[in-house]
Amino acid sequence: MNAFRFAVVAGFLAVGSANAQTTPEAASPRLEAQPSPLAKAFAKTPSPFAPYIRNEGEHPFTSLFDGYRSDPRLVAGINLNPYLALEAGYRERKDRGFHAIDPRDTLDTNGALGAKGFHSYAALKVTVPITDDLSAYGALGLSHSERRGADAVGREGNVVGGTYTGLGARYRLNEKASVSVESQNFGKTSQKWGNDSNANGVNAKLNLGF
Repeated sequence: MNAFRFAVVAGFLAVGSANAQTTPEAASPRLEAQPSPLAKAFAKTPSPFAPYIRNEGEHPFTSLFDGYRSDPRLVAGINLNPYLALEAGYRERKDRGFHAIDPRDTLDTNGALGAKGFHSYAALKVTVPITDDLSAYGALGLSHSERRGADAVGREGNVVGGTYTGLGARYRLNEKASVSVESQNFGKTSQKWGNDSNANGVNAKLNLGF
């Protein structure tokens, strides 16, 4: 009887050993850390102390249609870290954006920078990525604006200084296209010059790269 019991136990042990050899081991769970959208957005930002310069007034259709041009909106700066940048900017006092060239206006034909005056600023800019494709920014600094020549009632040009503020957001549609909305304010130029200056306000733009 003991020999029979021993044989049965030995048989079960043999079958179990064979199953253990033929059954694949269950894969052990693997933990993979997924970066947050905020971390992935910051990974796309330039390296600290990387300078940048661009013309935000550049329009993709300017080279496609004769007789059109866009007034410049020049921006230059340096990134202190992924969040902060020191930035300076320049734009025409009468910023018409993308427009048909007025053949009666030699300055418009030649595109002379600052011939009728300009707006400029120096500011600290804070950028906050919200998602992989959406980011927002705010800027605060000082502005310097000049109006040259006499206005409609004969007043000669003057200078307006003050606080510069900027708020904006950019949404990336794909690798080559994005939409941006921006609001800028150059001191008290609107209160002092009225319709003779249109730099203050909100601008929307479709940015295309080819």
